[in-house]
Amino acid sequence: MQEQPNAPTEAATGGPFPWTRERTRQYVEEMTRHRELKGHWITRMLIGMLGGFVRLLSWKGTDRLGTGIGYLLYWLRVRRDVAMINLDIAFGDRKTKAEKNEIYKQSLLNLGRHVLNYLRVPLMDDQFWQDFEFANENLLREIYNRGKGIIFIGGHIGEWEIAAGRVGMAGYPIAIVAKKLSNPIVDKLILDARVGMNLGTVAHRDSMDRVREGLQRGEGIIMAIDQNMKRSQGVFVEWLGRTASTVRSNAWLARETGTPVVAGFAYRCAPGRYRLEITEEVPWEPHPEDPDEELVINTRNQAKAVEKIIYDHPELWHWIHRRWKVQPKGEPNPYEK
Repeated sequence: MQEQPNAPTEAATGGPFPWTRERTRQYVEEMTRHRELKGHWITRMLIGMLGGFVRLLSWKGTDRLGTGIGYLLYWLRVRRDVAMINLDIAFGDRKTKAEKNEIYKQSLLNLGRHVLNYLRVPLMDDQFWQDFEFANENLLREIYNRGKGIIFIGGHIGEWEIAAGRVGMAGYPIAIVAKKLSNPIVDKLILDARVGMNLGTVAHRDSMDRVREGLQRGEGIIMAIDQNMKRSQGVFVEWLGRTASTVRSNAWLARETGTPVVAGFAYRCAPGRYRLEITEEVPWEPHPEDPDEELVINTRNQAKAVEKIIYDHPELWHWIHRRWKVQPKGEPNPYEK
C-alpha cells in the first residue's frame, strides 16, 4: 500500500536557505512518497540480515565487499555487450578496446560499492557528512535563495543518490523523481534510505503537480537526463555522439516556471570519504519564435552539461544501460546486432 505525502506544515516551508537539518528532515518526511509493507517476511528477513552484516563492517570492509561485488559482475560479463556498444558510440577510435574494457570494469566496481551505501545510511553520522566535501556550496546557496527552486539534471554517475543526500543534510530541501520498484521490499529500503539522507522521493507517475508545488516552495528536484525514454515521452537530441530519446520535461519545467537548472555529481575519494561538486548552472537559451525547437535546444544544452561530467569521468557512469535503444524512425537500434 502506498501512502500519499501530506501537505507541508507552515514551519517546513520557505527560505532563507539553508535550513537546519531537523527542519529539512521534517519537510522531507511530510512530502515524500512512503510505502507500507505487509507480508514478504522471508525477503524482509534476508535483507535485514544483509543490512545488519554490512553495518558490522568498517567503511574499508564495506568498500572491499562492494569492490568484490563489482568484480563478480565484471567476471560474469554483465551486459558487457551493451557497455561495449555504448563505449564505441561515445568514444569511437579515441579509446582502445583495452581502455574501454577498463572503463566498463571500473563502472561495475563503482556500482557494487554504491549499492551497499543504501544499507549503511543509518551509520552516516555527523562526522560522515562533515567529512563529505561540498564544492561550490556558495553557488548552490545563492541559487536556492532566489526562491524559485532548483532543477538538478542528475545522471547515474558516481554516487548519484548520496550526492543528493549531501545537499539535503546541508539543509537544502531536495527530492528525486523516481519510479516505484516492482519489488516492494527493495522499494521501501531505498525510500527509507533516502529519507535517512534528507532526500525525498516524488512518485514518477503523475508527478508534475507535485514537482511544480515543490519548486514554488523553493525545493530542489532531481530529474535524471541520462535514461532512454519512450518515443512519446522524449525528444531526440545528441547524447555522447549519437541521437538519443531524452526526457523533455526538465526543459519544459524550466521554461514554464523560470526555475534555474544545475548540474553536479559526487564520487568516492576513499573508503567512507566522498566529494560533491556542483559543476555549473545551465543558462536558458530563449527561442520564442519556435517553442518546440526551444525545448529541443535547451534539452541539448542540459545534456551537454551532464555529458561533460561523463567524458571527464567515464568510469563513473552507468554504461550497461541501453541508452540509445529508442531511435528516430528509420534509424537502426544499435543493440539489435
